[in-house]
Amino acid sequence: MRTIRIFFQMTGANLRGLMSFKTDFLVSFFAGLLSQTIGLLFLSVLFQNIPAIAGWTVYEVAILYGYMFFGEGILTLFFQGTNGLWHQVRLGDIDRYMTRPISLELQICGRQTNLAGAGTALTGLAVMLYSFGKLQISWNLWKAILFVVSLILGAGIRVDINFASSALAMLLEGAGGIKGAIERVQEMGKYPLDIYPKVFRIILLTLIPYAAISYVPAVVLLGRAPYPYFLLLPAATLLIIGLRKWIFAKAMERYEGAGN
Repeated sequence: MRTIRIFFQMTGANLRGLMSFKTDFLVSFFAGLLSQTIGLLFLSVLFQNIPAIAGWTVYEVAILYGYMFFGEGILTLFFQGTNGLWHQVRLGDIDRYMTRPISLELQICGRQTNLAGAGTALTGLAVMLYSFGKLQISWNLWKAILFVVSLILGAGIRVDINFASSALAMLLEGAGGIKGAIERVQEMGKYPLDIYPKVFRIILLTLIPYAAISYVPAVVLLGRAPYPYFLLLPAATLLIIGLRKWIFAKAMERYEGAGN
């Protein structure tokens, strides 16, 4: 509870600082709303020429887009500090964090906030709810609970992937290209898992579980898979948390200070 309280205190301080510049606050928020427009326009154009992708209609694929937008928005809004660990090493920030009597990971996560994430997350949520409505999905309490849980766990996976990729770049001493490559894989989470070869399906559900963020909850809520299939989402969450912790621990074992 203390860790959670400190994190929200750090985030609150960041938000108050950003909100003190009202114009910048509004511009950042609406920039987040508009930032995903190109992706949605591409989806619209795509389905004007192709009626379905692996049997998925435009609104079903839009739900996958929505999940990815929501996770990206939460990452940007609350956990922007997980970006650029190697840059923080060069600035000496890691040394400064290590002298404080609170969690190093907590300080990294709460270091920075970006209001564009709020717009992105709201866009993702709106796209999902609109698409579910167009598909006339019948809701019950169980589905509503799974939907909320999927949003929380999906956002958590997105944060952990970002943290792990940053820590990997730190472990490999600035190999930022690896982080960029992992980030680009997120585009694969916007489309049905069925279109990829088996090896990619395994990777997208385990080591880089973008499909667990979007595809897994979507197929259950759309009635394309039984409820037990949803268990892949918490399993992927635990796996990526463990992987992130292991990579970060290895990076800190090699870390000798800002001068190295």
